Amino acid sequence: MDTINKETNENGINKELNKTSSLEEFYAGSGILVTGATGFVGKGLLEKLIRICPRIAAIFILIRPKTTETIEQRFKKLIDDPIYNDIKAKHPSALNKVYPVNGDVSLPDLGLSREDRNMLSEKVNIVFHAAATVRFNEPLHVAVNVNTKGTDRIIELWNELKHPISFVHVSTAFSNANLHEIGEKVYTTSLKPSEVIDMSDQFDKNSINLMEKEILKTYPNTYAFSKNLAEQIVASKCKDLPVAIVRPSIIGASLQEPCPGWIENISALTSTIVLIGRGCATAIRGIRETRLDVVPVDFVVDMIICTAWHVTLHRDHEVKVYNCTSNACPFKWGPMIDAIVKCSIEMPLNDTLWYPGCSVVANRYIYHVLCVIPRILPAVVIDIFLRLRGSKPIMMKLLKNCNKLFTSVKYFTTHEWTFQRDNCSDLVRKVKMLNDGDMVKLDLRAMNWEKYVAIYQMGVRKFILKQDFKSTARQRLSRLYWIHQITKMCSITILLWIIYRIVY
Repeated sequence: MDTINKETNENGINKELNKTSSLEEFYAGSGILVTGATGFVGKGLLEKLIRICPRIAAIFILIRPKTTETIEQRFKKLIDDPIYNDIKAKHPSALNKVYPVNGDVSLPDLGLSREDRNMLSEKVNIVFHAAATVRFNEPLHVAVNVNTKGTDRIIELWNELKHPISFVHVSTAFSNANLHEIGEKVYTTSLKPSEVIDMSDQFDKNSINLMEKEILKTYPNTYAFSKNLAEQIVASKCKDLPVAIVRPSIIGASLQEPCPGWIENISALTSTIVLIGRGCATAIRGIRETRLDVVPVDFVVDMIICTAWHVTLHRDHEVKVYNCTSNACPFKWGPMIDAIVKCSIEMPLNDTLWYPGCSVVANRYIYHVLCVIPRILPAVVIDIFLRLRGSKPIMMKLLKNCNKLFTSVKYFTTHEWTFQRDNCSDLVRKVKMLNDGDMVKLDLRAMNWEKYVAIYQMGVRKFILKQDFKSTARQRLSRLYWIHQITKMCSITILLWIIYRIVY
């Protein structure tokens, strides 16, 4: 397999790489390893690499078997995804360069066989580490094992590569959510990564839970904390190497590629769009003017691809960090929710349960009034009706899930951050000078956020809910509107009657 020689010049930059005039040329002949390729970002990264870099020698993807699926079955499911249809039509042999490897970042030595490990060390030049557990409420020891120790295991493999070019670790912009201004550097914690790892491995469940409670006094969730620890490990073990950390903020549906509105995962933001669209959410606890930092997944993918090139040719003594955020073109929570409600009314979902309407409320007591009272009575009535029909009641369960979701994201709707983006800005300037710089989108300053919300909601309908728009949805919404108005008038009448009885 063709690889680029490891010989370097006096500046520590590969002579051949230094001559590259395009991203396609940079990746030509290289072997690539992608972890997390079955996830949202990983899948988008794989698709874009195959599409714009046809001369890549091979792409190895780490896949762990499941109890119900082998890696072969998971790989087939991956490449059968419709997002690869265009590639199959134009370059039918391109997917033959993608090889599944049986491995798991949560296992010692990545769960690799000796043969596969030797093969990867010989043939891989560039590593993209995107595998992670992204659940906010993951138990601490699980998050640390996958996100922190998993990163350490990937670095061990990276150090074994015979011809390394670059390594990109995908983190999160909220790995330092306890700070208000976040620079493009790695921040330390009071507990060292090795200490947390040792405690997670050796302590009993109660002790770990106590430690988790202390950590959550500073950090919003175990996900952000474990990602911070992973960054520290990368920074300490990869100095003077072409290694980078990319920190995306909230990752949303695609803007353009592989198609507008493409979305795979049920994230907090996606769930919010679904709940508001179905009419299950009347209020979100937050501050309307708080900045919402969301980035389309194709913007994140392009940044990751360009970072592997940029850090190779422009590396420092310290690990380079790239804050992949929309900080330069901020959107706010209030207008975001308003746009979701507007889209939900203009293009209603087929299974809307109540007339859409949602407010962003800062006051805790007003939030509870708006969140609970307008939905409890209708939910009880609907569930009784469903029971009488012999169906399973769902409304109260939906309301509980809605409240649980908004509780988990409250930290992000009531706080805002300023992200420094010097490295990202330098990367954008350098990429513009490449022959194929127009193949990637790295600047969101001209972003039309209301249009993006409409694209996002269209994607949710298509890829998450798997439904086509039906004309009956408008008729359903019209009926729900009048039911909503009648219910509101009845509620006001009952409230006034209660006040009258109390006063008189």
